[in-house]
Amino acid sequence: MPSTSPPSLLSRAAVGFWFLGLGALGLLRGAMRAFRHGAFAADSVTWLWLVGSALLVLAGAIAVARAARRHRDRDSD
Repeated sequence: MPSTSPPSLLSRAAVGFWFLGLGALGLLRGAMRAFRHGAFAADSVTWLWLVGSALLVLAGAIAVARAARRHRDRDSD
């Protein structure tokens, strides 16, 4: 039987990296909206965009960290 190599971190944490990317783009878009007229002026939609994007980045970071920890624990066995 051919031996298969374990999947890489990129493939195991693909959803986490996707969430990180979407959240980063959302934070950028929220900041662009907040600074549209010079000084930081965020309305309720902008705050919702920024908070939602920050939560998406947090969820992505947690998913990537869990995948990395599982891979590290599996390698140490």
